Amino acid sequence: MKNETLKMVGAVGFTLTILTLYSIWNYFYEKNRLIAQIDKQLYSAAVAVPFVLEDDFHDRALLATSISTQEDMQNIRNLTKLNNQLGTKFLYTVIRDQNGTFQLTSSSALASEIKEHTEVHYFTAYPDASATLKNSFEHLSTDYITPNKIYKPFYVPIYSDRWGTYRSIVLPIQTAKGHLYVIGVDMDISYVNAVLKQNTMQTLFSFLLFFISIIPIVIAYKNMLQRKQEEYQKVHELYIDSSKRSITDPLTGLYNRYKLDQELYIQYENFKRGGNTFVLLMLDLDHFKSINDQHGHQVGDEVLQLFSTILKNSSRVTDTIGRWGGEEFLIIYPNADLTQGFTFAEKLRLAVQEDKKLQKYNLTISIGIGISKEDVSLEAFIVDIDKALYKAKEAGRNQTVQVD
Repeated sequence: MKNETLKMVGAVGFTLTILTLYSIWNYFYEKNRLIAQIDKQLYSAAVAVPFVLEDDFHDRALLATSISTQEDMQNIRNLTKLNNQLGTKFLYTVIRDQNGTFQLTSSSALASEIKEHTEVHYFTAYPDASATLKNSFEHLSTDYITPNKIYKPFYVPIYSDRWGTYRSIVLPIQTAKGHLYVIGVDMDISYVNAVLKQNTMQTLFSFLLFFISIIPIVIAYKNMLQRKQEEYQKVHELYIDSSKRSITDPLTGLYNRYKLDQELYIQYENFKRGGNTFVLLMLDLDHFKSINDQHGHQVGDEVLQLFSTILKNSSRVTDTIGRWGGEEFLIIYPNADLTQGFTFAEKLRLAVQEDKKLQKYNLTISIGIGISKEDVSLEAFIVDIDKALYKAKEAGRNQTVQVD
């Protein structure tokens, strides 16, 4: 009896040690995951900023008198609206003037600042620019305007001040006329530590309760449970394997047409009941038939598999990716607006162009994209996406076309 008690105490101590180590690991894993999500949100916000400014704004924003008050106020309103939509803290753009002083050329503002007329206006000096922001102006050799080049962001390490804890992104951009400016986005992440602490405590408490509750069952029915577990494992593996085959395309490992139809219906019905909009992307491999004809179907299959890997690596966990048929693929991109969806589509298109293995065959893709609308049925929505894809191919391929 004494030996059994010692064994039990040893087992409890060992399990608690493992759970503690797991909780520590999970803490840092969750922290990195949350920061990665924040960085994606920061990047999405940064690349959206130029779309709310005039195309030639930073070719004109050179002197204190270059931009009118009316245009400045419009920029403040537009950036504030974008800031509120994306859930960030502060959006702004900065230049370095002829005297080497950093000047804010546009920025978002708080509602209280707009009401009290204390918002930051065009060509306001920015003495608190971070070292990362300042250094970004020295990267003049970086080519930021070559077509289809993804901008290189710089992330500012997490810092805290009286306003909270922040994570920031700095995105240097060179205009067609050679003027360099920087897009900055700040995001309040003071909630991260609270979330991590709560998750860790819940994990430890849940595992402890679970462990304590199963001790009597494990001791009393150890042999029986072991046999049942083996039987269950075999049945479960057979079931998983069968279920996976029924909804998965065997070549690419992505969802098949049957599963895509199911997910489309679920997503659309949820949207009709008041859920969030979703973006739909239809992708087609340009001149894929010529690859099969010139290199054989085995190479064609390898190309489809390489392309599928890019789709999986570039997508979010919440996205639904599948093979629509042949060389056509479909992506359901939920909880996003059309601008975010278009940015994602271009990211995929550029990723294909920059993949060395795929470029052995000069592969490009065409994409049709649209967002769900209340007055458009699911069937009509899919037809519209297909038409947009057709327009992309008719216009010369290797491009993304939105639904009219």
